[in-house]
Amino acid sequence: MFTRIDNFLAHHTPSWYRTPTIQTITLGLVFFWVFAAFTTIQFYAASTYGADLAADSVSAVYFCFTVSCLVAPSVVNKFGCRVTMFFGVLAYASLVLTSLIYFLYGGPDVIWSRRMVVAGGAILGCGASLLWTSQGRSLLQYASKAEELNDLDYAHDTSNKKSKTQTGRLMGLFWSIFQCSALVGGAVSFRYFNKKPEGSAALYGLFLGFILIGALFTQFLLPPSMLKGIELSNKIQHVKSTSCASLSEQTPLMFNVDSGYTDEQVPTVSDGVDESNQNWTEEARGTFQLFSTKRMACLLLLFFYTGFNQPYQQATFGNRFFTRRTIGAELIIFHLMEILGAIVVGRFLDDDKQDERTPNQSLCKKARAKLCLGSFLIINSVGNILAAVQEYNAKHGASSTAHDISSVTVIPPSFAFAFWGFADAQIQVYSYWLIGGFYDSGHDHARAVGFYKLVQSFGTSVGYYFIPVSRLAEVSQLLVSSLLFVIGTGLAFAQLPP
Repeated sequence: MFTRIDNFLAHHTPSWYRTPTIQTITLGLVFFWVFAAFTTIQFYAASTYGADLAADSVSAVYFCFTVSCLVAPSVVNKFGCRVTMFFGVLAYASLVLTSLIYFLYGGPDVIWSRRMVVAGGAILGCGASLLWTSQGRSLLQYASKAEELNDLDYAHDTSNKKSKTQTGRLMGLFWSIFQCSALVGGAVSFRYFNKKPEGSAALYGLFLGFILIGALFTQFLLPPSMLKGIELSNKIQHVKSTSCASLSEQTPLMFNVDSGYTDEQVPTVSDGVDESNQNWTEEARGTFQLFSTKRMACLLLLFFYTGFNQPYQQATFGNRFFTRRTIGAELIIFHLMEILGAIVVGRFLDDDKQDERTPNQSLCKKARAKLCLGSFLIINSVGNILAAVQEYNAKHGASSTAHDISSVTVIPPSFAFAFWGFADAQIQVYSYWLIGGFYDSGHDHARAVGFYKLVQSFGTSVGYYFIPVSRLAEVSQLLVSSLLFVIGTGLAFAQLPP
């Protein structure tokens, strides 16, 4: 089925659709629809399910996410990105379907319906590992293809040089579209919860529709081998209109047939184009070997921090220092800064314009990595310092704990949210950019992203576990988060791009 869809799209879509940029946008739209539903479900879980069921379901999600990341790279490499992404999205529908049953036929006092919601969360967690691993491999392969197409364009047009790396730009584009899901989900939930304070079948029916639209969008993704550059397309059309007979002498396609295709040259996709030839044991060994490498050992704490930080930032800090109506505005600020950070940092990491002082390409790349990590250290530290001031004032009773949007006292904690949002996008984009620089093959991309998501998800699980102040006090949560952040970033300086 998937192969037939590929062949149909390859022969019936315009050239601009078969570009890395458009495919990255399509990938972003998959996540936009899925997480417009899931982000809202997770954020309002305590309101819709009750505190106990919410804790159980979210714990099941992240526990299964973490464990299944051990095998997700092997599944992605054996079955291909789009197949696993499609079923990964459908797994998100499991929590919505079990929630519908809970609201229609169960309730807080019906044990079997509560267990069904937890089971739905567990299935979602397994699907999340497939979805994010296939997303990482797809995006890094699109970036590699974009770099290949850029090299061909530059080889035939020296007046139009562009950046050599494309991972930062495409990851920034994807992350921006992905973060818009939180804005849309927040707007939907704001309108709904203004009228009704608890969840219902109607709300989760809407969420189910969002997820099914996301699953549909996976069918519009093309394998990297089918992609072409806009510049190449324009050259081909110009050559065709000038002289069809001289096409073989003038078009760069003859040098690399996978770099782009005319309408007559689109290849037929065969089954297994995205699949690994290794057996399951060899695939699993390739994934587990990452745990013993010095490279991943140095990055492990930073990856862990990217999951551990937000439970404190959005739950512990946000719910204590903002009134209920202000939290919505603060989340908008947070995610707008995520979008801005992704765009700015992605373009900066890919900008390899050279001058007389940086004639060496690899040194220039390392310098950009150092500047990115250094600025991340500063920006995130400012957010943590502002949070520490709020914690100190709250502990000593120097100011009211919860700030309202109508009060000027809301400005300092709001700036903390803004700095955290920018810094989170910064390190997420940097991590993908770094993985793209370390590994070349799609199979290695899947393994590395699977490792990254495993450690990140484990960090999120631990972060949510320590949210209750009976387990770890508020100031201690901030202190532990800050230590992980400083040590993890310091170790990351030891693993810069090659």
